[in-house]
Amino acid sequence: MESNELQQIFFQHIKSKLSPHLSLVDEIADLLDISNDSAYRRIRGEKQVTFEEIQKLSDRFKISLDQVLNLKNDSMMFSGNFVESDSYDYSKYLDELYRLVGYITGFSQRELIYFSKDIPVYYYHMFPELAAFKSFAWLKTLFQFSVYKHSKFSMNEIQPDFFERIKKIASAVCKIPCLEILNVENIQITLRQIEYYKDTGLFASKAELEMLYKKLHEMIDHMENIATAGRKFMPDQKPIQSDAPIKMYVSDFVLGDNSIIVTLNEKKMCVALNNVINFMITQDEKFCNYSYNTIQNVISKSILISEVGERERSMFFNMIRQRIESYRQNEIRTLSKLTPYY
Repeated sequence: MESNELQQIFFQHIKSKLSPHLSLVDEIADLLDISNDSAYRRIRGEKQVTFEEIQKLSDRFKISLDQVLNLKNDSMMFSGNFVESDSYDYSKYLDELYRLVGYITGFSQRELIYFSKDIPVYYYHMFPELAAFKSFAWLKTLFQFSVYKHSKFSMNEIQPDFFERIKKIASAVCKIPCLEILNVENIQITLRQIEYYKDTGLFASKAELEMLYKKLHEMIDHMENIATAGRKFMPDQKPIQSDAPIKMYVSDFVLGDNSIIVTLNEKKMCVALNNVINFMITQDEKFCNYSYNTIQNVISKSILISEVGERERSMFFNMIRQRIESYRQNEIRTLSKLTPYY
């Protein structure tokens, strides 16, 4: 294959990663600080790109040259960031998440498949009090941010712009058709986190604790309403025909790992969560196709509860409500029951 053909394939690969509303020529010209005419010549293979330009383009668009050149090896290209307590800005994390959702909504054909270990994160975003607790617990207890060292969870300490950012993300997700694979055990992660904070006396008051249980019930009620309607909508709204459709499945066979597969026109993208809050993204064709096929196998053994399956749907959400109440009333044998903090 001639070098100019490889160069054209390289730019075609970049184009496939761009949101449809973005211009390939403009993006290349801006990044390389060249004129649009020079960008066109590179895209058509009339002018060779330099190694420095290839490096810039690969870094910016997260491209593996192995994949572009169709080299046969086991390497895969992921992009992402790690939470670091000395340099981490949670607001920037939320902005990055919002940009990712915006990128997905830019495609005419799109679908998000969520294989759940925890309740899908955007449901917590619909109820910002729950999202506030989850983020506080991650940053204080898991990553041990020094700024939270002597803090207890209090809604009074949450900044107003947090609620705005969280709701903006949730509202944007409502525009993406979704397929979710759930399990009754999904709620256990949050219930155990609440229980841990109850054990260790890390709630500023009993009011925060009761509020979280109340919001959990509201979230589950809303999830059931979404499943019944077969449409994703915000809690303060009613479902309408233009809302993005959702298919909600229950798997009793296997618990998910919070992996996300996104179909974007003819392409697929995988979002792999690691270390609880970090997420890594890849469009590696082999990885994405393997993940997609595995998910399809799980779906084939799962029960559809959205729109149809009213009996199974009611049973599923009632089981979750019973779990919440068991923890709220201290019926589960935990440290908080043996030595109650309040």
